[in-house]
Amino acid sequence: MSGHDAMADIVIVGAGLVGLPLAQVLAAQGWQVVLLDAQGPAAASPVPADTSLRHLQQRCTAVSLGTQRWFARHGLWSVLADDAAPIRQVVVTHRGYFGTTRLQAEEMGVEALGHVLNNQHLVDSLQPLMAESTVDHRRAARVVAVRQQEESVEVRLDGGETLSARLLIAADGVSSVVRESVGITTRQVDYQQAAVLSMLQLVDGHEDVAHERFTDSGPLALLPRTGPYMNVVDCIDSGQQAEMSSLDDAEYLARLQDRFGYRLGRFAAVGPRLVLPLLRIEATAQSAPRALLLGNAMRLLHPVGGQGFNLAMRDVECLVQLLSQQRDADPGDARLLSAFVAARQADQQQVVRFTDTLARSFRGRASLPAHLRSAALLGLDTLTPLRRRFAGRTMGLSS
Repeated sequence: MSGHDAMADIVIVGAGLVGLPLAQVLAAQGWQVVLLDAQGPAAASPVPADTSLRHLQQRCTAVSLGTQRWFARHGLWSVLADDAAPIRQVVVTHRGYFGTTRLQAEEMGVEALGHVLNNQHLVDSLQPLMAESTVDHRRAARVVAVRQQEESVEVRLDGGETLSARLLIAADGVSSVVRESVGITTRQVDYQQAAVLSMLQLVDGHEDVAHERFTDSGPLALLPRTGPYMNVVDCIDSGQQAEMSSLDDAEYLARLQDRFGYRLGRFAAVGPRLVLPLLRIEATAQSAPRALLLGNAMRLLHPVGGQGFNLAMRDVECLVQLLSQQRDADPGDARLLSAFVAARQADQQQVVRFTDTLARSFRGRASLPAHLRSAALLGLDTLTPLRRRFAGRTMGLSS
């Protein structure tokens, strides 16, 4: 397909964690899909001989059981499994107070509550599957303008080419060009926090246990990775960003050990750090005429609880199901897009409230609220039905 010679069924902008699997699954259903990838052709690079902590990527994603099952149903999990570190238990604590919640895979009757994958590995593993699919994967393709019409949408690229499709899906991230081009605005919440992302090496093993520890400045998450490593998401007050960036590795490692304690033994080493501000950014609408927003183009959430990517993939699952039921329909039909938005609204609102409550409530130095938060964790661990409901939410199996 080139220029105006033909019209695609669906154009997806963004070949990342959401756009790549979506393109492959829709193409497998028989839709004519064009995937626009802003990145240029991948350069062949040998695996580095140095596999030390310094070469491990900071950005990882906790993939819920529900998301993992979706990947497996569509034949995509097999290429991801070698990098996937299972989470067999989640331990939630509050620094300086009693009260612990434990979620265990065995209690829930599953092998793992979820898995942790490296973001770049996920993308790199799915990319080769494009050659085996009917997806028209275009690299170094940057969208500069979108024009919506009654029966189609036109997408103009920076090289001057114009593509036509019946449905345009924006999966191009938090600074989505498509979202702006179709006139959808955003609202923003500043949590007055930042996240320090890094990799941690342990002296002892992690036993496939993920830890979420609430501290004065926000949650500290340690997620299991393959080998003696854990992914670190360390939430700090926004005013601490310069201080965190100025610490050397030994100083930051000592700080991390002090904040977390010795439940995992002594920490051996920490890798390079990336410090990012924590915001909630939401589009004011998920659809526009012949256009739909998914992933971070629609919503960026606080990382507490690891809900953002899994919520996006439930959006993907719903869209794929709707389109599979109406294979002969117009994928950009306003009634179909309205049905999708209506079907997803309740789950989206619940997850936003859930993450927002955790981000705001389990933070601060006041004594009485801290004791109440500790009691809440203790109560959640004691009351099995509540713990099961909480686990169902974190596994992406309830909404």
